[in-house]
Amino acid sequence: MISHPRVLVVDDSPTTCLAIAATLEQAGYEVEVALKGQEALAKVTMFQPYCLILDVVLPDISGYAVCRHVQQSMPHNSVYIILISAKNAPLDQSYGLRQGADRYLPKPFTAEALVQAVWEGIPRPLRHTVVPTFSSTAQQSEPPALLKLIPRRVANQVAMRTSSPFSRSASIGDEQAYQLYAAIDGRRTLGELATVTGLETNTVAKAIRVLHKENCIRMYDAAGQLVESAL
Repeated sequence: MISHPRVLVVDDSPTTCLAIAATLEQAGYEVEVALKGQEALAKVTMFQPYCLILDVVLPDISGYAVCRHVQQSMPHNSVYIILISAKNAPLDQSYGLRQGADRYLPKPFTAEALVQAVWEGIPRPLRHTVVPTFSSTAQQSEPPALLKLIPRRVANQVAMRTSSPFSRSASIGDEQAYQLYAAIDGRRTLGELATVTGLETNTVAKAIRVLHKENCIRMYDAAGQLVESAL
């Protein structure tokens, strides 16, 4: 029986946990999630992950505290720790690494960056059971640059109430489109939104184009710059 590397994902957002878990499971990992720091500490002992993806801000104890506890309590059972946070200043990253983390991954990050970061921390004998980069047939059919863009909602409630902005698109139903619209939070890329909603990447891209045309969203790159030409 093939043993797949175990990863524990810790974030107080269930949707973030779901998105990360789905991406890593697609890449071949066995994944558990925790929403609080104390829950994470218990699962580290029971689940014994090779990699711990740890949000800095948690509702009970900080990710930094979890990181320190894991490193101090398991010195002979090394866990590769990746801190994730919207705090991406150099001082934040430096402080996180000093707490014992191996990597600091600023939010928002792409599925590709996530999978690559986790793969680098997996023991070499187990690397053959997972993929080193994120890829799928559905994603490859859309331009990579488009999949890395981050949509943000526009305050256009009139358009959402008075008519369906999706009515011109025969390729996606209203229920799926509104599911996608609800998942847009200004942090997830198109590729990550596909993972969260369970929709095909092509379907997500088509719906995003409709939303953009109807002035319901704006598109930004990872640096926060407005992008108009990619669609």
